[in-house]
Amino acid sequence: MGSRLLAFVVDVAQTLPARRTPLILHVAALSQALPVLAGLRHRRRLPAARLWTIAWCVALMVSDGAQLWWRGGSGTNNLWLQAAGNPLRNAIMLWTLSLWQHHAVSRLAFRIAIPLFLATVLALIPAVSDTGTFDTVTRPFQALVLLAGALYTLVRNAAREPGDVTRQDWFWITLGTSLYFAMRVALQPFAAILMSSHVELVRLAYFVQAWADIAVFLLIARGIWCPLPQARSGGFF
Repeated sequence: MGSRLLAFVVDVAQTLPARRTPLILHVAALSQALPVLAGLRHRRRLPAARLWTIAWCVALMVSDGAQLWWRGGSGTNNLWLQAAGNPLRNAIMLWTLSLWQHHAVSRLAFRIAIPLFLATVLALIPAVSDTGTFDTVTRPFQALVLLAGALYTLVRNAAREPGDVTRQDWFWITLGTSLYFAMRVALQPFAAILMSSHVELVRLAYFVQAWADIAVFLLIARGIWCPLPQARSGGFF
């Protein structure tokens, strides 16, 4: 699905029969702020990767808030906000993952992938005229790219880490983002296929994703909360 927590509230309201929004969707939406709050522990001393992770969370909140405001203020279709904002947020996460690459080739590959990723999404626009269909086609593709990047970073860094990986920020954050994007690889096609015949299954899928996203942002907040890496000292040559 792209982003969304607060967007779950929007998506459910747009795609499912009108009902009172369940509490879990609100809780999932608010959980986006957990990494931001965790960042207050270190404030300006946060490493660049953690700052970019927080920027990604803030982008999610801003995007979701804009969708709610647009929908509430005018009652018009706001799916174009998701279609436009999702690639930019994913580009932020690709840059964040590049900061955790220990090899120059891997780091460069992640950064070259950003313009290629954005160009690919833009290239799909002429092929899809409907905004909703465009989102259904591109969201799983984008989520798959980000899932692969997050898992690659997690596995490669874990393989070269001699100590306890649970003390590393990248471990918790890439674990959380892997879960985040894994949930979004299949949800959009699943919802599109079953919307007309099995509404309750689609509704259940959104609830499962909401619970998963609470876990996601708890994991990311745990990574932001990790102690800062010790500055290396040595003699001058």
